[in-house]
Amino acid sequence: MENLIIIKLGGSLIYQEAGQVLSRLGAVIQQISQRQPVAIVPGGGPFADTVRHYGQELNLAEATCHPMALLAMDQFGYLLRQFIPGSRLIEVSRPEDRHGIVPSQPAILLCSRCINLVPESQIPRCWDATSDTIAAYLAKLLNATLLIMIKSVDVAPEIKAPDVDTCFRQSLAPGLPVWFLNGRHPERLAELMTTGRTQGVLLNSHNSQQEKTRL
Repeated sequence: MENLIIIKLGGSLIYQEAGQVLSRLGAVIQQISQRQPVAIVPGGGPFADTVRHYGQELNLAEATCHPMALLAMDQFGYLLRQFIPGSRLIEVSRPEDRHGIVPSQPAILLCSRCINLVPESQIPRCWDATSDTIAAYLAKLLNATLLIMIKSVDVAPEIKAPDVDTCFRQSLAPGLPVWFLNGRHPERLAELMTTGRTQGVLLNSHNSQQEKTRL
């Protein structure tokens, strides 16, 4: 699909301003989708935190927690539908499936079924491969031209844990530009899509160089 943008919305955004941040981001995403196709990869947020909690409480294996955390991403996806006008929930049933991603309607990807079919050699079944890695993997799989990682904080130019998981970089397609933006400032996302620049961190996955860009 030409000019597909993948936007990963971090689950921690759910805690910001009682949903107002999500509403403002949703409005910007809806506007972007009028110009080119957009697919949303949900984070796990409090739903994944619940899995982490009981994983520790019950001493569950990471291989047990991983599919549960994937379902947590789907839960956040259902929630996001209310905050992104005109969006559609798309269940990606196969790793190569692009059905339903169309211009003018932001596609919220429910990817648990798809990712469970991916070999463990590509996505490890552990907490080192979170929704960040899955967003990178899906961006490569769907031949996206841009990956935007929306966090609830400003990310340092070094781009390291806990801002991103340890499997993220190895899942990126070579040459794919990746922007890290603070989602508490939705105007930065709008500016990026209008001018190609904004306040945030740009990762060039071809040579692993980072650039911090300021207004």
